[in-house]
Amino acid sequence: MHVMMVNNIYPPIVAGGAERIVAYLCEGLVRRGHRVTVVSTCGPDMEPYPTEIRNGVEVVRFFPPNVYWSFERSLTPGPRKWLWHARDAWNSAAGDRLRDILAQTRPTVLHSHLIDGFSAAIWARAQKAGVPVLHTAHDYHLLCPRAFLLTSDWRLCSRPRAHCRLYRRWHLRTTRHVDLFTSPSRFLLDMHDRAGLRAAGQAVVHNGIPLPEDRDLVRSRRPAESRSRFLMLTRLTVEKGVQTVLDAMLRLPKDLPIEVAIAGKGPLEAQVRAAAAADDRIRYLGFLDGDAKAAALARAGHLLLPSLWYENAPVTIVEAAAYGLGLIGSDIGGIPEFVEPNETGILFPPGDAQALATIMARLAQDPDALPRLAARSEALARRFTLDHMVEAYETRYAALLDRHPLQLAAQ
Repeated sequence: MHVMMVNNIYPPIVAGGAERIVAYLCEGLVRRGHRVTVVSTCGPDMEPYPTEIRNGVEVVRFFPPNVYWSFERSLTPGPRKWLWHARDAWNSAAGDRLRDILAQTRPTVLHSHLIDGFSAAIWARAQKAGVPVLHTAHDYHLLCPRAFLLTSDWRLCSRPRAHCRLYRRWHLRTTRHVDLFTSPSRFLLDMHDRAGLRAAGQAVVHNGIPLPEDRDLVRSRRPAESRSRFLMLTRLTVEKGVQTVLDAMLRLPKDLPIEVAIAGKGPLEAQVRAAAAADDRIRYLGFLDGDAKAAALARAGHLLLPSLWYENAPVTIVEAAAYGLGLIGSDIGGIPEFVEPNETGILFPPGDAQALATIMARLAQDPDALPRLAARSEALARRFTLDHMVEAYETRYAALLDRHPLQLAAQ
């Protein structure tokens, strides 16, 4: 097959887990003999951006005309952001650029992910060209301008304002151009379905990653004292629950031998640095990737995921499970779908620093708190491998083609 993959950014430009998953999928499909063309964005000063080949994947980038590049959206508050959203509701120019790329490359299927910047116009153009459309949601972009379903003061949004309801109604209406709507978690898919999803079909397709080759060695060498070491790999932003972890540390006895390592970058970096300077049990590691990230996972015994928003399917859960870490996570969003309580981890109420402190103290002091962690975490990691994800999408692509015989014959 020839799969056209659409995502607003693509490596080496990375903002979060979605770009990594898209790259894993593209390269996995190439290794199985498929042709993959990625369509992504670039800044206006980067055009014309040359077509490139990255690990066997053809990558085409262009700037979808708007008031600024979508990658810079989080840095541009105020009225210009709403002007950007207004243009992004239906960017005909971006749709026309994609139509031309479709005509040139003639893909078998279009698989979109984060379409901020492109808009749903690309779905309509593909549909008109007879190319089946599969969309994978990684966040709540279609339901919320901020994509997090949070209010301006970082609380869960239960009563969207009038302009947010209008935004949601329009974006859900555009999903009529999607043949199959997928999500890595049941929670996120159900949220869209209840809101009025209009796609022809829907399915849960779990994310998958390449499991680290050294995971067995790391597991076998993990010392007993690692149970008192906790690691947080995250963006340093309010919705990720950074403050919950810092507050939990204030509630733990100073003489309790415990370590919390926080890795990441973001607007709360100064706050984390200050906490680390005041408490030698807290370590700030900065942004980690590659070998440094693997080393942090190998040292820790548990991963902290204290989110305050409706997480979808964090990749770090699988990374931690592969190395045998337990997950201490908020009971919110899609997180509970990836935790076996008291076996692969423990859940606590979002934002409850005292509950988190109690769990951390118990794990640090009781070596039998998660007695089946080693075996169950390995089983969990094997459920979310890259091969499983690639095979699941291959199956969906084939099913879509069966419903588009004219397009299949054209190849």
